[in-house]
Amino acid sequence: MKFLVYCPLNRDNIATSLGTADYSYYFVMQRFLPLLQEFGEVEMLPEPPGEEAADAPQQGLVYLAFTPPDKAVGPRACPVVPVFAWEYSTIPYEAFRNPSDNWVADLRATGRAITHSSYAAAVVREQLGQDYDIACIPAPLWDACGPLRAQRKQAPPRGLQGLELACKVIDSRSYDISNTAVRPKTGSEGEQARLLAQPWDGEPLAYSFARGEPCPTLVGFNDAEPWGVWSRSGYPWLMLDAAISGDVEIEISLRGYAHNIDQPLGIELGDCTAHLLLTDSLATHRLQMHVAVPATFLAFNGVEKRAVGMDDPRDIGFGLASLQIRRLDNPPLLHSSQLLDLAADELVLEGFNPPETAGCWTAASRCTVHLPRAIAGDITLRLELFHLLHNHGREIELWLGGSRRTLTLDKDTAVYELQLPAIGPTRFLRFDGLGHGSSGEETDTREFGLGIARISLAVADAPQQQAAPAATQARAARPPRPARDEILYTTILNPNDGRKNWEDIITAFVYALRHRPGATLLVKIANEDLDMFFEDIFTFYMRLHPFQCRVVFIHGYLTDDQYRQLILHSHYIVNASRGEGQCLPLMEFMSAGVPAIAPRNTAMLDYIDSANAFLVESSPELAYWPHDPRQVLRTYWHRINWQTLYQAFVDSEALFRRSPRGYRRMGEAAITALQRFCSMDVARASFGEFLARLQEKGEG
Repeated sequence: MKFLVYCPLNRDNIATSLGTADYSYYFVMQRFLPLLQEFGEVEMLPEPPGEEAADAPQQGLVYLAFTPPDKAVGPRACPVVPVFAWEYSTIPYEAFRNPSDNWVADLRATGRAITHSSYAAAVVREQLGQDYDIACIPAPLWDACGPLRAQRKQAPPRGLQGLELACKVIDSRSYDISNTAVRPKTGSEGEQARLLAQPWDGEPLAYSFARGEPCPTLVGFNDAEPWGVWSRSGYPWLMLDAAISGDVEIEISLRGYAHNIDQPLGIELGDCTAHLLLTDSLATHRLQMHVAVPATFLAFNGVEKRAVGMDDPRDIGFGLASLQIRRLDNPPLLHSSQLLDLAADELVLEGFNPPETAGCWTAASRCTVHLPRAIAGDITLRLELFHLLHNHGREIELWLGGSRRTLTLDKDTAVYELQLPAIGPTRFLRFDGLGHGSSGEETDTREFGLGIARISLAVADAPQQQAAPAATQARAARPPRPARDEILYTTILNPNDGRKNWEDIITAFVYALRHRPGATLLVKIANEDLDMFFEDIFTFYMRLHPFQCRVVFIHGYLTDDQYRQLILHSHYIVNASRGEGQCLPLMEFMSAGVPAIAPRNTAMLDYIDSANAFLVESSPELAYWPHDPRQVLRTYWHRINWQTLYQAFVDSEALFRRSPRGYRRMGEAAITALQRFCSMDVARASFGEFLARLQEKGEG
């Protein structure tokens, strides 16, 4: 026998199609291929064959379309078998856009079909007659989970400890959360939580923020414009594609707006904060830094005032046009002292008169010295003056990067020293509040303020960069949290899928385990676009604050090995759906011995029970077919009971902590139930009977 097999998605496009319509059919097809290969030859089709693909009937040829019935058009010369999932109480029986929308007519035309649950099979028979040839064959995945079952038996799940997944991560432990704002934590304490982020391979990262250009996820910015994007005031930041660490150079093009022009802007990357000055037009800055702890965020601070009286009504702080991050071949010379002779050295100065023999006179109330190279560390600033003129007794401010000091000038003092500890990388020294006026000579119309001869920036001996930060060392000294205190709940869903109830899962988890710091909910987002969910995710964090438990969202395609690791590390798999066609993730986790939190409705009636899951109650609720643009109520799905979901989290956590034997029994019950439901033996028998019926009719 020969099988022609078609699925709209394939290995080349599945990674970029997560969350799209019918994307799960690819994973179902992959699970069916070993079964089909037992019964005959399999030919994968890149395109649907069409009605004229085979002109004459061919004995032993069957076309299997892993698509909804309305897309299962195949050759007339052989049996056409739609292989589809369904979770509503009726299948579409009206042509609301075109004739193929009527699934009753579509299935009647094919004369046969395969679905994955007894619930869906019963729905089809109810509308097409009890004699309609509909086979219930779940994706046969139980046998492939054998190695996972063996590994979980040898080593209990460890939660997030040691779990490494190459994906984007949004982790509640990585943020300072209040009821009104969410901002990334800076430094090693914030980065401690980022266990899952993809490490940087050292290839340069380059982003343009112009409208239409691909760029990283931005938070706290206005909509992009042709040149770039304006920040909103407060604490804007962006998420990088990898966890950056080591010696790096940042090249960033930005500008200030209104009163933020000529103000310091902090650039935070992990445990390092560098500072630059905003200008009134786009300027490119290069900053070198050593990032000791891997960082997935680049954040900006220092722009907190809203412009008043400007023509543009938007909340604007600064403009960002481009960003590049490169790895340095050699460590940056951040901890090298600098001696600046204002008379002899070629320096970039703003607000100064031209150099003279003694040094340089300031000519404005605000003056800036641009350092020849970046400097960082514990710095002793030594200022040598040759004249005060209009500044005797004046209190001025000195800025070195983001550090500000007040200095009172005295005519009897020519040398001043200031201690500036823990300065982040910067290339500017600024004087604010200087007095200035005429020299008193009629022939010289220049403004004169402070006469500066030399500036010395002496850096204390820097610690070796390879030494871990003190906070990191302190964490390493702490004993790890006992395994019994760590519990990981995993759910895999597309938030845009209205069936999945992700809001209920998140809120029930936090309310149930708010005071359990060892409890983690990991939400794997199965959707191509993460950006559209940022507002929802941060709203969850703010509304549910404060909580000690942990809520982690991950996004990105997981390789088979990474997916297996997720199963091995998980203690429970969570589903709170209004309906499922079969739910591959739930089946895979349970086949590996992971107990569940789930409702008993639709396909889950076949394998969920109180022995292998903490049950979530549900009841019928009116709904419409998901592809009906009219949204006419013609069917129903199942509304879950939130209180029972909350209680399931409470009870499951208590069982895991208090009764290891009871927890193991639930895992064993899950294995047994899924063996009865989706093992290769069960699928082989059902598919063999289905093919036998075809042959009895002289088809296939």
